Amino acid sequence: ANLARIRTVPLPKFRRDAVRAGIVHLGVGGFHRSHQAVYTSRVLEEDPNWGICGVGIVPSDKKMYEALASQDNLYTLVTKNSKCTQVEVIGSIVEYLYAAEASSSVINQFAKDDTRIVSLTVTEKAYMVDDSTGDLDEKHPLIVHDLENPGAPKSPIGYVVAGLRARRNLGKDPFTVLSCDNLPLNGKLTQRVCLQFAERIDPELASWIRERVRFPSSMVDRITPATTEEDVTLLKEDHGLEDAWPVCAEDYIQWVIEDNFSLGRPKWEDHGALLVEDVEPYELMKLRLLNGSHSALAYVSHLLGHRQVHHAMEDSDVSHFVADYMENITPTVPRVPGVDLSSYKKILLERFSNPNVSDQVPRIAEDGSKKFQAFVRDALEELLSEGKETKHIAGAVAGWIHYCRGVDDLGEQITINDPKADELKEMAHLTVTKGSNPFLNKFLSKDIAASEKFNADVDRFLRKVEVDGTRGLLQMLR
Repeated sequence: ANLARIRTVPLPKFRRDAVRAGIVHLGVGGFHRSHQAVYTSRVLEEDPNWGICGVGIVPSDKKMYEALASQDNLYTLVTKNSKCTQVEVIGSIVEYLYAAEASSSVINQFAKDDTRIVSLTVTEKAYMVDDSTGDLDEKHPLIVHDLENPGAPKSPIGYVVAGLRARRNLGKDPFTVLSCDNLPLNGKLTQRVCLQFAERIDPELASWIRERVRFPSSMVDRITPATTEEDVTLLKEDHGLEDAWPVCAEDYIQWVIEDNFSLGRPKWEDHGALLVEDVEPYELMKLRLLNGSHSALAYVSHLLGHRQVHHAMEDSDVSHFVADYMENITPTVPRVPGVDLSSYKKILLERFSNPNVSDQVPRIAEDGSKKFQAFVRDALEELLSEGKETKHIAGAVAGWIHYCRGVDDLGEQITINDPKADELKEMAHLTVTKGSNPFLNKFLSKDIAASEKFNADVDRFLRKVEVDGTRGLLQMLR
């Protein structure tokens, strides 16, 4: 990349040729590049041992591999608040491997002495968890393949275990496995599925992982919309930068990490990260108030015809619903050290309303079957067990069900982007004659489906949508 010609945009402040890849990261999408890679780029100004080797696993990662390869793995971060935009070049990714073309190279990278952390942002569905049990889904086609071919994996879990197996066979200490995905207690979940996978291929390896490998949990936060062609064009016109795949994000950023690493770690705390003994309070606050509210917003907004989050928040029916949903879920959020929840919720509403970030409603509507499990289910079960109000959560579920029927309030077809899209659509249509109970039982939990009041609320709200549209439902809930 020809950095010498760039005059108006901040560049990496470290010698990239002196950086060693101490972190292997699976899933280099927009979020990783706006979040962990940014924190790490700050660390590299003082410590060159923590560069990132990115790994692409799914076919869609080929485009990222080609984009980064064409520009020496550099990319542009565009940070937007409601009033201004800042641009800088990020250089913490020093290598990128596309696993479909270099599976053995990925495993060799795991085994290198320099590799001390393997981190992941692969989305909730890529952990291959059976939602009905919380365990590894051994019937998933990728897991079936990896159990039969542990030396040539295709799934993230298969790769992590293959990397740990390589290090054990070489007599090396294990790397730390750091999940950065939006999952409750993501470290414990990653440990569980890795151990279950290892048990199937090599019980002695499973014992070694159980005794030696650390899986810290983490909470990550930064709204990062999908990059658009407009973003690429604006960079070129306003800054003279040709970037095949820049990343845009809000100015708010947060990272809370369980301080549990076996081979050292970057000093992320020197650059704003919070290293703690217990991540769970922070995690529950963020998953239930931000991610859960995002999902509640997504389906009713899409049904009303909104495609940008800030436009949806300009609709008073939507913004009132989101604020009320937050209040509904708040009793399940524990006390968080140093955080005032009222202020936190106010800031969330401001972030959702940021017109400069302009997040996409269809993006946050993706993978609802996984997101409701991760962001809503446990909180809802807690509220129901304590006999507390769940009206606005029922409204959110009714919105999701109606969305899954595949047509919005304007008569436009909806493309459901979800690993269970066909099942969701079938069960959503079944609610017309059978009520919401079968849907709740299949996609939330038996305990939720057993609540007569919650069933009745969801059914009542679905009938309201069918008669008066989504706006009628939101106005009913105000």
